[in-house]
Amino acid sequence: MPYSSRRVLSLAVLALTIAGVGGARAEVAPSSGYVAPEPKARVFPVARSKWYSVINFKDDWLAPRRRFVDGRWRQVGFHEGNDIFAEPGTPARATTKGVVEQAGWLFYSGWRVGIRADDGRYWFYAHLAEPPAVSPGQRVESGQTIGLVGNTGYGQTPGHKDEFSAHLHVGIQEPTGEWVNPYPLMKRLYENAQSR
Repeated sequence: MPYSSRRVLSLAVLALTIAGVGGARAEVAPSSGYVAPEPKARVFPVARSKWYSVINFKDDWLAPRRRFVDGRWRQVGFHEGNDIFAEPGTPARATTKGVVEQAGWLFYSGWRVGIRADDGRYWFYAHLAEPPAVSPGQRVESGQTIGLVGNTGYGQTPGHKDEFSAHLHVGIQEPTGEWVNPYPLMKRLYENAQSR
């Protein structure tokens, strides 16, 4: 089956990029093992491995959240975000540029980062494997590593883990204070990342 013109052009651009022609290289140092994000306004928040990536997510916005309380499973709320499952230790990246407002431990969220984007939205990333790689007041760029995918949370003691599978929780709060479903955007960003 013949290649389309777009496919041939894409392969030519890729070959020139790898050869170092036409600007900066698209990949990070070979030892990192992860594909570098393209410098864009927004990027998918979980890095893809150069050799094999297990990244899985679905629209779990407003899914019921239950906890075992006093010997019974009880609904305690709804999921205001999207969980992106990946291998533990996979780099978690800022989806968009902004300023870190919160970084540290929360009972349910574990190690977490909150970033106020330049457009006023608040981006919330939770369940990082270890203390965040960024600090409050720090400016971050789109695609910058903010921590590692993990499974921390649901404990008072910082570092409590293994209550669930490793994933990155992503939440988006509008400047009005309303939390919105991140799934449509995450799906689009993931498809863009896969096309690289």
